[in-house]
Amino acid sequence: MSGTFEALQCRAAARGRSAPPLAAALPAYFVAFDVLQSDGVEPLSRPHRERHTLLEDPFTDHALTAPWTL
Repeated sequence: MSGTFEALQCRAAARGRSAPPLAAALPAYFVAFDVLQSDGVEPLSRPHRERHTLLEDPFTDHALTAPWTL
């Protein structure tokens, strides 16, 4: 079941004591490729480099480290 949408659904539905073991057994990742909205503004008409900078800002502004990666 690992790596499937079914596994993701099982993990998302887990509650209580079953959640931590499922999170360890079925790790999930969120990957962002673009910024669709920032401060109430849709920047999609801006150049890709500017939008990528919007993705980088939280990492530099808050010195995010693992498990956060860019």
